[in-house]
Amino acid sequence: MIMSAQTHLVHQFDEDLDELKHLVYSMGDLVIEQINNATKAFRTADIDLAQSVIDRDAAINALEVSTDRCATLLIAKHQPTASDLRFVFGIAKMATDFERMGDQARNIARSSRADLPEMLTEAMAKTGVVEATVKTVNLAMLALKNLSETAAVNTLRADNEVDDAFKNGIKAVTLYLKEHADDVEPALACLDLLKAYERLGDHATNIAEHVIFILDGEDIRHLRLDALPESLAKLS
Repeated sequence: MIMSAQTHLVHQFDEDLDELKHLVYSMGDLVIEQINNATKAFRTADIDLAQSVIDRDAAINALEVSTDRCATLLIAKHQPTASDLRFVFGIAKMATDFERMGDQARNIARSSRADLPEMLTEAMAKTGVVEATVKTVNLAMLALKNLSETAAVNTLRADNEVDDAFKNGIKAVTLYLKEHADDVEPALACLDLLKAYERLGDHATNIAEHVIFILDGEDIRHLRLDALPESLAKLS
């Protein structure tokens, strides 16, 4: 059976779209692995594991370049419109966020070299910032892979937990400095760690926002949760 020219073009577009999905999924999976390994390296002071995270950051950068190239070629070849175009643009933006998340994982790995006092590490653990961040990032990945508005909105809600944990962490470090004025360097290292996890939550939120834009064209950037369109606010 001879494939018509139109059918061939549609088939080629689907193949190119699948390649784009594969690239960004691979990127997201690697980022999550990097975050988990960086966190483990920090908690166990595993310098070798930390170095492996730092070294693998280059792989995330390479995937970003490949994703951008794939998206650009797809647009040039197929000139997609409407929802397909939103999908391609959304994926390209997500690649940027994943690359920056990789940078934050690298920063966490570097912080594993810092000799933090037990009081600081315990204070950070009590905030729950790591658990809240991992939850938020995993929800964002779920939203992407399933193109789920529900998971996307839940990502936005989960990031509020990250923000609260971050603020509690800042308070804990400030209190520590009042009692240990000479320990400025470890306190700053702890602040860097807190900021890295907080930024991971922000980028996960960006990914969730891109998913919502892909699905219904709603640009919800800069909107508070209580200002979301009713159709999104009721999702849970």
